[in-house]
Amino acid sequence: MGPRKPLLLVVFLTIFASVVFVARLGAQDGSRLQPHLQKVEQWIRPPKEAHLEYVSCEEHLGWLEPYSFTYPIQYVSRDIVTVSVPDSGRPSLTVMEQPLFGEFSTVDLGASQVLNSDKCLSPLALEVPRVLVRPADASNMIFGLQTTIGRLKNTVKHLARWLPNTNARLYAIVIESEEKPADDAEMAALEKEFHDQGMNVSVIHPVSPTDSFAQRYFSLGSVMYQARNGQTEWIVFIDDDTFFPSMHDLQLMLQRHNPKKPWYIGSLSEDWWAVDHYGLMGFGGAGILLSITMAETLDKYTPDCKAHLRTTAGDISVMDCIYQHSSVKLTHIPELHQVDMHGDLSGFYESGREILSLHHWKEGSAAGYKLEMEKMHLVADICDDCFLRRWQFSNEILLSNGFSITQYPQGHLTGKKPGGVLGTGVGGVVDKINLGEMENTWADEINVLHSLAPARPKMGDDIKTSYKLLDSMWIDSDPEHHMQHDTVRQVYFKEGAEGEKDTVMVLNWHAGTAPPTTSNTLG
Repeated sequence: MGPRKPLLLVVFLTIFASVVFVARLGAQDGSRLQPHLQKVEQWIRPPKEAHLEYVSCEEHLGWLEPYSFTYPIQYVSRDIVTVSVPDSGRPSLTVMEQPLFGEFSTVDLGASQVLNSDKCLSPLALEVPRVLVRPADASNMIFGLQTTIGRLKNTVKHLARWLPNTNARLYAIVIESEEKPADDAEMAALEKEFHDQGMNVSVIHPVSPTDSFAQRYFSLGSVMYQARNGQTEWIVFIDDDTFFPSMHDLQLMLQRHNPKKPWYIGSLSEDWWAVDHYGLMGFGGAGILLSITMAETLDKYTPDCKAHLRTTAGDISVMDCIYQHSSVKLTHIPELHQVDMHGDLSGFYESGREILSLHHWKEGSAAGYKLEMEKMHLVADICDDCFLRRWQFSNEILLSNGFSITQYPQGHLTGKKPGGVLGTGVGGVVDKINLGEMENTWADEINVLHSLAPARPKMGDDIKTSYKLLDSMWIDSDPEHHMQHDTVRQVYFKEGAEGEKDTVMVLNWHAGTAPPTTSNTLG
């Protein structure tokens, strides 16, 4: 680094001398040299950002009281208007030529619950494919899972994010424990709870009281197939923590496959050891989708396959039966995710990759990484597959919608170090992060070349500052004018280090129309 500093200084002085020299000549012959001077000015100054409109605003912040933050806090908010552009697709990254937030304010609810500022930014328009869509028609699908009745009770709020009013059906085989069957009255009450929320769920006992875990799972195939009707095209094995962010996108994927042909659709584990050890199969947590033609074959051989299971894993048993009695092989859909990593999975959720299913996010899951999926996913009610979509903003900020806002104080998002001279705002060059690579934040030393690659090393806290989603809820944007329950508020939070304030960032998502904002998209 030592030898580069004098060189940089020489270059800087040369540029500075040239500017002064041109400026002096311009004073002698301004009309002749003014175009050249303008070119030099353009070269040493950064490109202008999109025009920012600051407006005066007033926020009532009494709603912050239940969070028990340590005041005073650093606070900032922004309204976002989603604009429907049907053919815009879902890029891995959208680059915006403006900042996400304006200036932070110091807030102390003990002093005042009203924040007045003249440095608020006007609402930001973001383009998405779909806004306020009706539930997808999934009458062609039957889902099946097996679990304990206790876990199923805890799963109601999560299934309520993607199953209601889709015309899909779900069969849930439940037990109290391996030693005790579930109570009939408790099962009936739980089934009614599902029905009251628009979910067509049947809560049932195991096909046979003596069925093992693997046999209960495997028997779901016959339960779903025998419940088919004239509309049924697909049966789907899931776990109680399988999550489908967009039923619209799931349906679009299935439309590429003719259900009259035998299809065995799923996804491999992200961990190559698991694939090598268990086989080229659909791993159950990601969802296993069988066309009705394939389901017919499975049902035909269920008595024999169920009686001769070679393992305690249900998804392996499904693979074995299909491979033993047909020539059909797995159709691998990498957008279905088993999520077989452990520890910090923020790199996965901040990757911008397309996600048709998620797994291992629930408390007590194998990953050990609990997420409140019902809060994270709430924004999808405004803009469907905008969940976990990424937007990059000009002030070194990256939004992974519903999961985090990350800031890169040393300039690694753009590759331009903050600071600089002559008003450039650029203090030099730093390594630019390749956002097409997934940050390897998980604890395992596993081979993910076939699944999550390309990947890059985990970044230190000095390079990346993370504000994680704390809460999400529906609010009324303007109750006096009957604009009620029309906005999803996201609260992102980072606890301050010793001697620093806690930071709260708020995004208020609305559906509507607005002029598009300048952006670039990366596939």
